[in-house]
Amino acid sequence: MTLTFQKEVAERLTAGTGSSQRSRLSVVAQHLCQVQHVLTVPGRAFVPKPQVDVGVVHFTPLTQPRIQQPFELVEKVVQNAFQFRRKYCHRGLGMLFPEAQRLERTGKLLEGADVDPTLRPTQLSVSHFRSLCDMYRKMCDEDPHLFAYNFREELKKNKCGNQEKEGDRESYGL
Repeated sequence: MTLTFQKEVAERLTAGTGSSQRSRLSVVAQHLCQVQHVLTVPGRAFVPKPQVDVGVVHFTPLTQPRIQQPFELVEKVVQNAFQFRRKYCHRGLGMLFPEAQRLERTGKLLEGADVDPTLRPTQLSVSHFRSLCDMYRKMCDEDPHLFAYNFREELKKNKCGNQEKEGDRESYGL
């Protein structure tokens, strides 16, 4: 299947490991398909001329995804890894775990997946993500509540708790 995209989106879809354009989109697309940037058509080739160039991308679906885990698990790991795309990968991957166990479990995940914690998300290959997803799945099998964990809910809960405490102080004149 061949599709056209804004040039920047096409570059992001096909970005390889180490590219500044590498993103969640590239990892997930490359996990499911062979993705190839075919050509770039300059905007001046169209009438009326658009403000952007167009990238033509060819997708060949893989018979088996490169990561043999449920899509929801793959998406969760990839999304968290790219949460802080300019930080080391351990920062975003740590958000997979409750705050009280974050350091210990992030270390276990990275060590078990044999991934250097000082790599940036853009430096992680699909093979790295496969190892991370396999290890995260193993950890979720050991702790069935882990997959349901969402750090944003923990943040909201903490924020609400702090607001209640401030309200209590105000009502007591503190």
